[in-house]
Amino acid sequence: MRLSRMAIVGVLALAVLSSTGCGIFGGADGASGSGSGSAPAGGTAGGEPEPLGGIIATREIEVEESGRIVPVRVELHQLRRDNGFVTVNLRMTNTGPEGGQRWQVADEFAGETVGHTMAGVSLVDRKNRKQYLVARVDNPGAGQNNQEQYLCSADLAGVFVQPGQSVQLYAVFGAPPDEVRAVDIVVPNVPVFENVPLG
Repeated sequence: MRLSRMAIVGVLALAVLSSTGCGIFGGADGASGSGSGSAPAGGTAGGEPEPLGGIIATREIEVEESGRIVPVRVELHQLRRDNGFVTVNLRMTNTGPEGGQRWQVADEFAGETVGHTMAGVSLVDRKNRKQYLVARVDNPGAGQNNQEQYLCSADLAGVFVQPGQSVQLYAVFGAPPDEVRAVDIVVPNVPVFENVPLG
């Protein structure tokens, strides 16, 4: 399911969310999230909110696919607060040669969460020593394996990126306090994006 910005805001307005940070050094204040979407071969996975803003940082990584190494470029769009939330938008490009190995995104960025989602992404507020997890809908009927509980790109087992193609992925977080002007963005299997400006 592809979600526009208005659709995500609608979900947030209707759902009871727990979107505060959790202390890195002990007790949790809470976390939150739900959302989904996929693209069969490049394109958009999860209907990232528009506009995305400019690219502010890039990482080059290698992922393994069917025993072969696939080079992937990870590009981070600028961060902005919006109605109490922050959306991390990432563009992933398979930079392999033409005719090379396609890349199935699957659970590459799920971290320790269950499912083929972007739910493993987190924001780190160094100033207040807090980690923010992907927002999720507080749905008692949703089991731990329900990818739809997270407000991020999901169903990524069905997303295949051919050489030269890109896919847009996103994850939504509760916004840190207004005085926090920069955060670290932690994406599983990707070098940390440090001190990212937060408008």
